[in-house]
Amino acid sequence: MKIIVAHSYAPWPITKGTDRLIMNLLGGLAVNHEVTLVTMALSADGLERLREIETNRLGVRAILAPNKRSPFHRLFYKNMNYAKAVLAGVPPEVSYAAPEELMRLAANTAKERTADMVLASYWRLYRLGEYVDASKLVLITHDLDFIVNRGRLRSLSGIARIIAANRLGALERIERKAYERYETILTVTPSDAETLARYSVAAGKAVYALPLALDLSVFDHRAFEREKRTILLMGTFHSDFNRDALSCFAGEVLPRVLEKNGGVRFVVVGHGVDGRMRAAAGPNVSFAGGVDDVRPYLGRCSVMVLPLRFGGGVRIRMMEAAAMGTPVVSTPVGVAGMGLVAGRDYLEASSSAEMASAILRVLEDGDFARRIGANARRWAEDNISMEGYPGRLDELFEKIARSRAERRRMESNQRGKS
Repeated sequence: MKIIVAHSYAPWPITKGTDRLIMNLLGGLAVNHEVTLVTMALSADGLERLREIETNRLGVRAILAPNKRSPFHRLFYKNMNYAKAVLAGVPPEVSYAAPEELMRLAANTAKERTADMVLASYWRLYRLGEYVDASKLVLITHDLDFIVNRGRLRSLSGIARIIAANRLGALERIERKAYERYETILTVTPSDAETLARYSVAAGKAVYALPLALDLSVFDHRAFEREKRTILLMGTFHSDFNRDALSCFAGEVLPRVLEKNGGVRFVVVGHGVDGRMRAAAGPNVSFAGGVDDVRPYLGRCSVMVLPLRFGGGVRIRMMEAAAMGTPVVSTPVGVAGMGLVAGRDYLEASSSAEMASAILRVLEDGDFARRIGANARRWAEDNISMEGYPGRLDELFEKIARSRAERRRMESNQRGKS
Protein backbone atom coordinates (compact mmCIF):
# COMPACT_ATOMS: atom_id res chain seq x y z
CA MET A 1 0.00 0.00 0.00
CA LYS A 2 0.92 3.65 -0.42
CA ILE A 3 0.21 5.46 2.82
CA ILE A 4 0.30 9.16 3.67
CA VAL A 5 0.66 10.19 7.33
CA ALA A 6 -0.40 13.82 7.88
CA HIS A 7 0.90 15.18 11.18
CA SER A 8 0.76 18.88 12.03
CA TYR A 9 4.18 19.39 13.58
CA ALA A 10 7.39 17.58 12.67
CA PRO A 11 7.93 14.58 14.99
CA TRP A 12 11.69 14.70 14.44
CA PRO A 13 13.83 15.37 16.39
CA ILE A 14 11.83 13.64 19.11
CA THR A 15 10.97 16.02 21.96
CA LYS A 16 7.75 14.55 23.37
CA GLY A 17 5.85 11.31 23.68
CA THR A 18 3.64 11.96 20.66
CA ASP A 19 6.77 12.32 18.51
CA ARG A 20 7.91 8.88 19.66
CA LEU A 21 4.51 7.40 18.83
CA ILE A 22 4.50 8.85 15.31
CA MET A 23 8.11 7.90 14.56
CA ASN A 24 7.50 4.32 15.66
CA LEU A 25 4.33 4.21 13.56
CA LEU A 26 6.23 5.46 10.51
CA GLY A 27 8.93 2.85 11.05
CA GLY A 28 6.41 0.05 11.46
CA LEU A 29 4.45 1.07 8.37
CA ALA A 30 7.57 1.44 6.21
CA VAL A 31 8.47 -2.24 6.64
CA ASN A 32 5.67 -3.38 4.30
CA HIS A 33 4.42 -0.17 2.68
CA GLU A 34 5.52 2.99 0.89
CA VAL A 35 5.02 5.77 3.42
CA THR A 36 5.14 9.55 3.13
CA LEU A 37 5.05 11.90 6.10
CA VAL A 38 3.38 15.26 5.42
CA THR A 39 4.13 17.81 8.12
CA MET A 40 5.27 21.30 9.14
CA ALA A 41 8.56 22.34 10.73
CA LEU A 42 8.77 25.27 13.12
CA SER A 43 12.19 26.41 11.92
CA ALA A 44 14.44 26.22 8.87
CA ASP A 45 16.78 23.94 10.82
CA GLY A 46 13.87 21.67 11.73
CA LEU A 47 12.88 21.50 8.08
CA GLU A 48 16.40 20.49 7.12
CA ARG A 49 16.65 17.85 9.84
CA LEU A 50 13.62 15.98 8.50
CA ARG A 51 15.91 14.66 5.77
CA GLU A 52 17.56 12.52 8.46
CA ILE A 53 14.55 10.18 8.66
CA GLU A 54 14.08 9.57 4.94
CA THR A 55 14.69 6.06 3.63
CA ASN A 56 13.85 4.19 0.44
CA ARG A 57 10.43 3.32 1.98
CA LEU A 58 9.82 6.51 3.97
CA GLY A 59 9.59 9.90 2.27
CA VAL A 60 8.92 13.34 3.73
CA ARG A 61 6.98 16.26 2.28
CA ALA A 62 7.23 19.24 4.60
CA ILE A 63 6.80 22.99 4.74
CA LEU A 64 7.92 25.64 7.15
CA ALA A 65 4.90 26.59 9.27
CA PRO A 66 3.39 29.68 7.58
CA ASN A 67 3.48 31.76 10.77
CA LYS A 68 7.22 31.05 11.23
CA ARG A 69 8.45 32.49 7.93
CA SER A 70 9.05 36.08 9.02
CA PRO A 71 7.95 38.65 11.61
CA PHE A 72 5.33 39.83 9.07
CA HIS A 73 3.95 36.31 8.69
CA ARG A 74 3.90 35.89 12.47
CA LEU A 75 1.79 39.03 12.90
CA PHE A 76 -0.42 38.27 9.89
CA TYR A 77 -1.34 34.76 11.02
CA LYS A 78 -1.80 35.86 14.63
CA ASN A 79 -4.40 38.41 13.54
CA MET A 80 -6.02 36.08 11.02
CA ASN A 81 -6.31 33.21 13.48
CA TYR A 82 -7.72 35.52 16.13
CA ALA A 83 -10.34 36.66 13.61
CA LYS A 84 -11.23 33.02 12.88
CA ALA A 85 -11.70 32.45 16.58
CA VAL A 86 -14.07 35.40 16.90
CA LEU A 87 -15.99 35.04 13.64
CA ALA A 88 -15.98 31.28 13.01
CA GLY A 89 -15.38 29.82 16.47
CA VAL A 90 -12.17 28.06 15.40
CA PRO A 91 -9.63 28.22 18.28
CA PRO A 92 -6.21 29.64 17.27
CA GLU A 93 -4.34 26.42 18.15
CA VAL A 94 -6.48 24.56 15.59
CA SER A 95 -5.83 27.17 12.90
CA TYR A 96 -2.08 27.08 13.57
CA ALA A 97 -2.02 23.26 13.48
CA ALA A 98 -4.05 22.90 10.29
CA PRO A 99 -3.36 25.80 7.89
CA GLU A 100 -4.77 25.53 4.40
CA GLU A 101 -1.27 25.19 2.95
CA LEU A 102 -0.72 21.97 4.94
CA MET A 103 -4.09 20.63 3.82
CA ARG A 104 -3.22 21.29 0.18
CA LEU A 105 0.20 19.68 0.60
CA ALA A 106 -1.42 16.53 1.99
CA ALA A 107 -3.97 16.47 -0.83
CA ASN A 108 -1.38 17.00 -3.56
CA THR A 109 0.92 14.37 -2.05
CA ALA A 110 -1.93 11.85 -1.88
CA LYS A 111 -2.75 12.54 -5.52
CA GLU A 112 0.86 12.43 -6.76
CA ARG A 113 1.63 9.23 -4.86
CA THR A 114 -1.75 7.66 -5.74
CA ALA A 115 -2.20 6.96 -2.04
CA ASP A 116 -4.35 4.08 -0.87
CA MET A 117 -4.75 5.49 2.63
CA VAL A 118 -4.27 8.86 4.34
CA LEU A 119 -3.81 8.81 8.11
CA ALA A 120 -4.69 12.16 9.70
CA SER A 121 -2.84 12.42 12.99
CA TYR A 122 -5.05 14.15 15.55
CA TRP A 123 -8.52 15.62 15.31
CA ARG A 124 -7.25 19.16 14.64
CA LEU A 125 -7.00 18.00 11.00
CA TYR A 126 -10.80 17.86 10.90
CA ARG A 127 -10.94 19.71 7.55
CA LEU A 128 -8.69 17.29 5.65
CA GLY A 129 -11.75 15.58 4.17
CA GLU A 130 -12.45 18.78 2.22
CA TYR A 131 -9.16 18.24 0.34
CA VAL A 132 -8.67 14.46 0.23
CA ASP A 133 -10.99 11.67 -0.96
CA ALA A 134 -12.91 10.82 2.21
CA SER A 135 -12.89 7.10 1.37
CA LYS A 136 -9.12 7.06 1.88
CA LEU A 137 -9.09 8.94 5.18
CA VAL A 138 -8.48 7.51 8.64
CA LEU A 139 -8.33 9.68 11.76
CA ILE A 140 -5.86 8.98 14.57
CA THR A 141 -7.08 10.65 17.74
CA HIS A 142 -4.35 10.67 20.38
CA ASP A 143 -6.66 11.79 23.18
CA LEU A 144 -10.41 11.84 23.73
CA ASP A 145 -10.18 15.45 24.84
CA PHE A 146 -13.92 15.96 25.19
CA ILE A 147 -13.73 13.44 28.05
CA VAL A 148 -10.33 14.49 29.43
CA ASN A 149 -11.59 18.08 29.67
CA ARG A 150 -13.76 17.16 32.62
CA GLY A 151 -10.62 16.46 34.61
CA ARG A 152 -9.06 19.69 33.40
CA LEU A 153 -12.00 21.70 34.70
CA ARG A 154 -12.06 19.88 38.04
CA SER A 155 -8.49 21.04 38.64
CA LEU A 156 -9.52 24.71 38.29
CA SER A 157 -11.80 27.09 40.15
CA GLY A 158 -13.24 30.59 39.94
CA ILE A 159 -12.60 32.79 36.92
CA ALA A 160 -9.88 30.43 35.64
CA ARG A 161 -12.46 27.65 35.39
CA ILE A 162 -14.94 29.89 33.54
CA ILE A 163 -12.31 30.97 31.02
CA ALA A 164 -11.11 27.39 30.55
CA ALA A 165 -14.66 26.07 30.09
CA ASN A 166 -15.25 28.56 27.28
CA ARG A 167 -11.96 27.68 25.55
CA LEU A 168 -12.40 23.93 25.95
CA GLY A 169 -15.97 24.13 24.72
CA ALA A 170 -14.75 25.66 21.45
CA LEU A 171 -12.14 22.91 21.08
CA GLU A 172 -14.70 20.19 21.80
CA ARG A 173 -16.91 21.45 18.97
CA ILE A 174 -14.01 21.00 16.56
CA GLU A 175 -13.16 17.58 18.00
CA ARG A 176 -16.73 16.38 17.56
CA LYS A 177 -16.77 17.66 13.98
CA ALA A 178 -13.71 15.51 13.28
CA TYR A 179 -15.38 12.38 14.64
CA GLU A 180 -18.45 13.12 12.55
CA ARG A 181 -16.47 13.68 9.35
CA TYR A 182 -14.24 10.59 9.44
CA GLU A 183 -15.81 7.18 8.98
CA THR A 184 -12.79 5.35 10.43
CA ILE A 185 -11.21 6.44 13.73
CA LEU A 186 -8.16 5.02 15.47
CA THR A 187 -7.50 5.56 19.17
CA VAL A 188 -4.20 4.81 20.90
CA THR A 189 -5.59 2.40 23.51
CA PRO A 190 -8.26 -0.32 23.32
CA SER A 191 -10.13 1.26 26.24
CA ASP A 192 -10.33 4.58 24.37
CA ALA A 193 -11.77 2.75 21.37
CA GLU A 194 -14.43 1.12 23.56
CA THR A 195 -15.22 4.44 25.22
CA LEU A 196 -15.51 6.45 22.00
CA ALA A 197 -17.71 3.80 20.38
CA ARG A 198 -20.29 4.33 23.14
CA TYR A 199 -20.82 7.99 22.26
CA SER A 200 -23.34 9.17 19.67
CA VAL A 201 -20.64 11.20 17.91
CA ALA A 202 -19.10 7.89 16.79
CA ALA A 203 -22.38 6.18 15.86
CA GLY A 204 -21.95 4.18 12.68
CA LYS A 205 -18.19 4.71 12.64
CA ALA A 206 -15.52 2.03 12.51
CA VAL A 207 -13.47 2.59 15.68
CA TYR A 208 -10.30 0.59 16.35
CA ALA A 209 -7.23 0.75 18.58
CA LEU A 210 -3.95 1.56 16.86
CA PRO A 211 -1.21 -0.96 17.76
CA LEU A 212 1.78 0.61 19.50
CA ALA A 213 5.41 -0.43 19.69
CA LEU A 214 8.91 0.52 20.80
CA ASP A 215 12.27 -0.74 19.60
CA LEU A 216 13.10 -2.58 22.81
CA SER A 217 16.59 -3.43 21.60
CA VAL A 218 17.74 0.15 22.28
CA PHE A 219 16.45 0.13 25.88
CA ASP A 220 19.04 -1.72 27.96
CA HIS A 221 18.94 -1.05 31.71
CA ARG A 222 22.21 -2.96 32.14
CA ALA A 223 24.03 -0.07 30.47
CA PHE A 224 23.41 2.10 33.53
CA GLU A 225 23.79 1.85 37.29
CA ARG A 226 20.72 2.80 39.29
CA GLU A 227 21.08 5.54 41.86
CA LYS A 228 19.65 4.85 45.29
CA ARG A 229 17.54 7.94 45.96
CA THR A 230 16.53 9.49 42.63
CA ILE A 231 12.91 10.11 41.66
CA LEU A 232 12.24 10.94 38.00
CA LEU A 233 9.36 12.78 36.36
CA MET A 234 9.35 13.12 32.56
CA GLY A 235 6.97 14.93 30.28
CA THR A 236 6.33 17.87 28.00
CA PHE A 237 5.38 20.70 30.31
CA HIS A 238 3.65 22.75 27.66
CA SER A 239 0.83 20.28 28.39
CA ASP A 240 -1.53 21.26 31.18
CA PHE A 241 -1.78 17.73 32.60
CA ASN A 242 2.00 17.53 33.04
CA ARG A 243 2.18 20.99 34.60
CA ASP A 244 -0.57 20.01 37.03
CA ALA A 245 1.22 16.72 37.81
CA LEU A 246 4.51 18.52 38.56
CA SER A 247 2.79 21.08 40.77
CA CYS A 248 0.89 18.47 42.76
CA PHE A 249 3.87 16.18 43.17
CA ALA A 250 6.29 18.90 44.25
CA GLY A 251 3.76 20.45 46.61
CA GLU A 252 1.99 17.44 48.09
CA VAL A 253 3.98 14.23 47.55
CA LEU A 254 7.64 15.22 47.68
CA PRO A 255 7.42 16.79 51.17
CA ARG A 256 6.01 13.51 52.51
CA VAL A 257 8.88 11.59 50.95
CA LEU A 258 11.52 14.01 52.22
CA GLU A 259 10.09 13.78 55.70
CA LYS A 260 10.99 10.07 55.76
CA ASN A 261 14.04 10.14 53.46
CA GLY A 262 15.82 13.49 53.37
CA GLY A 263 18.47 12.38 50.87
CA VAL A 264 16.08 12.03 47.93
CA ARG A 265 16.73 13.82 44.62
CA PHE A 266 13.76 14.74 42.42
CA VAL A 267 14.74 15.19 38.76
CA VAL A 268 12.39 16.66 36.14
CA VAL A 269 13.13 16.01 32.45
CA GLY A 270 11.27 17.66 29.60
CA HIS A 271 10.66 20.80 27.58
CA GLY A 272 8.33 23.61 28.61
CA VAL A 273 9.30 24.36 32.20
CA ASP A 274 9.22 28.12 32.80
CA GLY A 275 10.63 30.28 35.59
CA ARG A 276 7.38 30.35 37.53
CA MET A 277 7.15 26.56 37.54
CA ARG A 278 10.76 26.29 38.72
CA ALA A 279 10.17 28.72 41.55
CA ALA A 280 6.95 27.01 42.65
CA ALA A 281 8.60 23.57 42.67
CA GLY A 282 10.99 24.56 45.46
CA PRO A 283 14.66 23.94 46.21
CA ASN A 284 14.57 20.12 46.24
CA VAL A 285 13.80 19.81 42.52
CA SER A 286 16.41 19.56 39.76
CA PHE A 287 15.39 20.48 36.19
CA ALA A 288 17.30 18.87 33.32
CA GLY A 289 15.19 20.49 30.59
CA GLY A 290 14.62 18.78 27.26
CA VAL A 291 17.12 16.03 26.46
CA ASP A 292 17.99 14.17 23.26
CA ASP A 293 18.13 10.78 25.00
CA VAL A 294 15.89 9.83 27.94
CA ARG A 295 17.50 6.42 28.48
CA PRO A 296 20.27 7.54 30.88
CA TYR A 297 17.66 9.17 33.11
CA LEU A 298 15.40 6.12 33.03
CA GLY A 299 18.35 3.78 33.55
CA ARG A 300 19.83 5.63 36.52
CA CYS A 301 16.76 6.71 38.48
CA SER A 302 15.42 4.67 41.40
CA VAL A 303 11.79 5.18 40.40
CA MET A 304 9.76 7.13 37.85
CA VAL A 305 6.51 8.79 38.86
CA LEU A 306 3.38 9.49 36.82
CA PRO A 307 1.33 11.66 39.20
CA LEU A 308 -1.29 12.59 36.57
CA ARG A 309 -4.68 13.73 37.82
CA PHE A 310 -6.17 14.00 34.33
CA GLY A 311 -5.09 13.10 30.81
CA GLY A 312 -5.88 10.71 28.01
CA GLY A 313 -4.43 8.49 25.34
CA VAL A 314 -1.34 6.43 25.97
CA ARG A 315 1.56 7.40 28.21
CA ILE A 316 4.61 7.00 26.00
CA ARG A 317 6.85 7.66 29.03
CA MET A 318 5.31 4.64 30.75
CA MET A 319 6.16 2.55 27.70
CA GLU A 320 9.75 3.81 27.76
CA ALA A 321 10.08 3.18 31.49
CA ALA A 322 8.77 -0.35 31.07
CA ALA A 323 11.19 -0.94 28.21
CA MET A 324 14.04 0.17 30.48
CA GLY A 325 12.82 -1.96 33.39
CA THR A 326 12.32 1.13 35.53
CA PRO A 327 9.97 0.84 38.55
CA VAL A 328 7.02 3.20 38.18
CA VAL A 329 4.58 4.66 40.69
CA SER A 330 1.51 6.03 38.95
CA THR A 331 -2.00 7.25 39.49
CA PRO A 332 -4.71 5.22 37.71
CA VAL A 333 -4.91 7.99 35.10
CA GLY A 334 -1.21 7.66 34.30
CA VAL A 335 -1.52 4.10 32.96
CA ALA A 336 -5.21 3.96 31.98
CA GLY A 337 -6.03 1.62 29.13
CA MET A 338 -2.53 0.19 28.74
CA GLY A 339 -3.18 -3.25 30.21
CA LEU A 340 -0.56 -3.02 32.96
CA VAL A 341 -1.32 -4.84 36.21
CA ALA A 342 -1.11 -2.78 39.41
CA GLY A 343 1.15 -4.33 42.04
CA ARG A 344 2.92 -6.44 39.44
CA ASP A 345 4.03 -4.18 36.56
CA TYR A 346 3.85 -0.88 38.46
CA LEU A 347 2.65 0.52 41.80
CA GLU A 348 -0.66 2.36 41.81
CA ALA A 349 -1.44 5.34 44.05
CA SER A 350 -4.67 7.31 44.12
CA SER A 351 -3.67 9.90 46.72
CA SER A 352 -0.60 11.90 47.72
CA ALA A 353 -0.13 9.75 50.82
CA GLU A 354 -0.37 6.52 48.82
CA MET A 355 2.11 7.79 46.24
CA ALA A 356 4.63 8.84 48.89
CA SER A 357 4.29 5.47 50.61
CA ALA A 358 4.78 3.55 47.35
CA ILE A 359 7.84 5.62 46.42
CA LEU A 360 9.42 5.05 49.82
CA ARG A 361 8.85 1.31 49.50
CA VAL A 362 10.67 1.26 46.16
CA LEU A 363 13.51 3.37 47.55
CA GLU A 364 13.94 1.21 50.64
CA ASP A 365 13.53 -2.28 49.15
CA GLY A 366 15.94 -2.87 46.28
CA ASP A 367 14.79 -6.42 45.58
CA PHE A 368 11.17 -5.32 45.37
CA ALA A 369 12.11 -2.44 43.04
CA ARG A 370 14.03 -4.78 40.73
CA ARG A 371 11.11 -7.22 40.65
CA ILE A 372 8.63 -4.49 39.65
CA GLY A 373 11.02 -3.25 36.98
CA ALA A 374 11.60 -6.74 35.59
CA ASN A 375 7.84 -7.36 35.40
CA ALA A 376 7.38 -4.09 33.52
CA ARG A 377 10.04 -5.12 31.02
CA ARG A 378 8.28 -8.46 30.47
CA TRP A 379 5.03 -6.57 29.86
CA ALA A 380 6.84 -4.49 27.25
CA GLU A 381 8.25 -7.59 25.53
CA ASP A 382 4.80 -9.18 25.43
CA ASN A 383 2.84 -6.13 24.32
CA ILE A 384 4.85 -3.41 22.59
CA SER A 385 7.80 -5.08 20.90
CA MET A 386 8.61 -4.02 17.34
CA GLU A 387 8.76 -7.71 16.48
CA GLY A 388 5.46 -8.46 14.82
CA TYR A 389 4.45 -4.78 14.83
CA PRO A 390 4.24 -4.46 11.02
CA GLY A 391 2.04 -7.56 11.00
CA ARG A 392 -0.25 -6.10 13.68
CA LEU A 393 -0.60 -2.94 11.61
CA ASP A 394 -1.47 -4.97 8.52
CA GLU A 395 -4.13 -6.86 10.47
CA LEU A 396 -5.66 -3.52 11.40
CA PHE A 397 -5.65 -2.34 7.78
CA GLU A 398 -7.36 -5.54 6.72
CA LYS A 399 -10.11 -4.85 9.28
CA ILE A 400 -10.48 -1.33 7.95
CA ALA A 401 -10.69 -2.59 4.36
CA ARG A 402 -13.34 -5.17 5.28
CA SER A 403 -15.33 -2.58 7.21
CA ARG A 404 -15.26 -0.16 4.30
CA ALA A 405 -16.23 -2.83 1.81
CA GLU A 406 -19.18 -3.79 4.01
CA ARG A 407 -20.20 -0.13 4.33
CA ARG A 408 -20.10 0.33 0.55
CA ARG A 409 -22.15 -2.85 0.06
CA MET A 410 -24.78 -1.65 2.51
CA GLU A 411 -24.92 1.80 0.89
CA SER A 412 -25.30 0.18 -2.52
CA ASN A 413 -28.14 -2.01 -1.24
CA GLN A 414 -29.87 1.03 0.26
CA ARG A 415 -29.64 2.90 -3.04
CA GLY A 416 -31.03 -0.14 -4.84
CA LYS A 417 -34.04 -0.32 -2.52
CA SER A 418 -34.80 3.38 -2.94
